[in-house]
Amino acid sequence: MIKLASASLFVLGPVEVGGALLLLVLPNEFTKQFGILLPWELSFSFWLGVIFGVSRLIAGYTVWYRKKWGIVLGIILSTETIIVVPSAFQTGFVGITGVFLAIIALISLLYYWFGNEVIDNGKIDAKF
Repeated sequence: MIKLASASLFVLGPVEVGGALLLLVLPNEFTKQFGILLPWELSFSFWLGVIFGVSRLIAGYTVWYRKKWGIVLGIILSTETIIVVPSAFQTGFVGITGVFLAIIALISLLYYWFGNEVIDNGKIDAKF
């Protein structure tokens, strides 16, 4: 499961950085044509894509080596993707793929972190 989450983050990272780089060369007409709504200025969207893309690559690397802080970072970034992407990409393959990969990463990371634990009578049997 952890390798699947790491792979999902590794795929999403370059896609986000590549999308940010495309913003520099594509005119605004193309973003409208593909149903991409940029709620911010173009330069802010570019830097946001680069920062989040690199963060996903870092999270993917640290998840691969089972670092707890990387797993938490992966959970945060996957949750952010699930919340934000549908509002920016209302249609199209990019939005659906991004959300799908984020859901795979999130489920894999949560399962790795919590396993098969069962809440029984309000008590959680956890091993930390």
